[in-house]
Amino acid sequence: MTTEQTLIELGVREFTPNETMYVLTKTQGGIPYMCWGVEKVIRIGLTEDGYVKGLLLKVTGMKWKHFVLITLNGLDYYEVRLINDMMVVVETIDHDIMFDELVGVIDGLIES
Repeated sequence: MTTEQTLIELGVREFTPNETMYVLTKTQGGIPYMCWGVEKVIRIGLTEDGYVKGLLLKVTGMKWKHFVLITLNGLDYYEVRLINDMMVVVETIDHDIMFDELVGVIDGLIES
């Protein structure tokens, strides 16, 4: 049984980086995304070691100038982690972040 089959059986969809990038770049005309000063977008894939799929953004915001990791949890809500340059998780926001709240949550963490 593959991971995708297991997720489908649980009623959970797999993380789709393109959908998440669409939300990030189209919400509010993409202005918040531009303000974050995204230098790199790295797609994180599912591996045999159990790493989750997600997006790792290298940002240069007013409050945060390191990495932001965006993942989707088993309940189909987003989770956001601030990661420093040593790849240590500094803060995790794992409450129920819906797709229409994602940009506001990230903007609050790195800009305002």
